[in-house]
Amino acid sequence: MNRSDHDTFWKLYDRQARGPIDRACRSASRIKTDSTMDPDDMVAWVDSRVWTMLEKDAYPTFHDDPTPQEAVNRLVRHAPTLARWAYMALCRAHFRRLENRSEYLGGMSRAERLSMASSVDTKIEKREQLNAAIDSLRKSLSAGEKQKLAASWIEREDRNRVALVLGATRREDDRMITKVSAEVMNENTVQQMRSRARRRAQQVLDSAKRAPVWLLAAVAAVTVTLGASVAEAGEQTGGRRGMSPHTADATVLCRGGPLVPGEQTGGRGPKP
Repeated sequence: MNRSDHDTFWKLYDRQARGPIDRACRSASRIKTDSTMDPDDMVAWVDSRVWTMLEKDAYPTFHDDPTPQEAVNRLVRHAPTLARWAYMALCRAHFRRLENRSEYLGGMSRAERLSMASSVDTKIEKREQLNAAIDSLRKSLSAGEKQKLAASWIEREDRNRVALVLGATRREDDRMITKVSAEVMNENTVQQMRSRARRRAQQVLDSAKRAPVWLLAAVAAVTVTLGASVAEAGEQTGGRRGMSPHTADATVLCRGGPLVPGEQTGGRGPKP
């Protein structure tokens, strides 16, 4: 495929292939792992694999110089195969994480387990781990890497929130996010930026044995919730200031958001 056709391919990929691939990954997660493997991680792996094959004109999709539409049709047709590849690539780390979580929960008392937020797979075993992961990224990523990671975040509506969490709040960071969101940049350039930024961020987290990159989406969601509730917190507590975003990040145990007060205190509700 000619490099000039890459933009057309990625636009077709987003419109036609992403849905079937997402459904195939969710099905594979449900069948092979009882829905404990995160389908979003599987989809991200497939995206990275497709980008690599495209850059290298590699078999089995791009080896014979197909048109963008032909390549997308192949990916749609073989979405279950791509999902199976993603499962095979991620399963070792996934089941090791489940085993570690099981051992962690096995050492807790029944009261401690009941006081925790329930989730199929939280991917976090201690609340402090989230703050440590964020600190690792803030300290280890350069300003340019933070900018590229936020600007190329696949969910457009989360880009500004991810930038806030990473500390990418310069004017040039805002300009880059606006430029990418307005689709004035070459699509292939954005895909390369996303792949390299995510790989660099995951290297930082892996070296520090921290949480996976996808957790930034959860942190971003919590940041927005806190921003909207600071004033309410002051009214409810007689004027005391609400938690800072950095402190509140540690209250997240899963993508569902912060724990409710009753769960944090072993079942006691908040004081009136």
